[in-house]
Amino acid sequence: MNKIIEAIRGVVGVSGVILWEKRTNNFHKLLPARFEERMVDQLYRQLARFCEIRDQNCGAVVRFQKGWLFLHNYNTFALLVIGKADLNTTTLNLVAKSSISALESTLGSQVTASSPLVKFLPEHASALVRAINLSLGFLQAHVSRFEIAELLRQAKSDLIAELPSLKHFSVDANGGVILIKSAEKLMDIAAVEAAARLVATVADRTKNRTAIADFNIEKVTAPLRDTLTNLGFYRVFKESLKTRA
Repeated sequence: MNKIIEAIRGVVGVSGVILWEKRTNNFHKLLPARFEERMVDQLYRQLARFCEIRDQNCGAVVRFQKGWLFLHNYNTFALLVIGKADLNTTTLNLVAKSSISALESTLGSQVTASSPLVKFLPEHASALVRAINLSLGFLQAHVSRFEIAELLRQAKSDLIAELPSLKHFSVDANGGVILIKSAEKLMDIAAVEAAARLVATVADRTKNRTAIADFNIEKVTAPLRDTLTNLGFYRVFKESLKTRA
């Protein structure tokens, strides 16, 4: 993998490359030294989110005043290329085509059957609400429901600018959330990240207030494990906690 991303990184004007192996959830990167760990984690999340909301075998190109972003989404991997303003796009396209072919050959042989990305459905909205409330119920064994409600409102307020899907969740006085009427028809896969990061934020802040036992999100939400796994909820939750460590 390193040789492949090194070839892309060697194109004049390319400043960074991230490769995500979906099957193993491993990330390979060649990035400038100025990229701090928090920034790298944010890039990981954005790449994963792009793959969740876009079809497989597709790409996107974003041009900025000071550079470029190239995103490629395939069945078994995804690729993010960061370029400077003077990027040689012709050379990059040639190298990327060869690299993607090599990746398809290498990673495609590791799976016998591909599973399509999950489409967000109305019932997933209900599952997210239940996951949030199961998590909050566990936390209420350590602090009062009124304190949880306070932490929940503050977390939502702090995150909503970055995660606008939180507008679909309303905080009740008992330290839980409810779905705003008909919101399930307006929600998309972005709601998964919003819900997971909301829970991670409240759990982290609760832990700072009291001696809380180990918060095992998969155990707490066990009735929803298959659905949440398919949606990528646990992955986002763990990544969010990692950035807070």
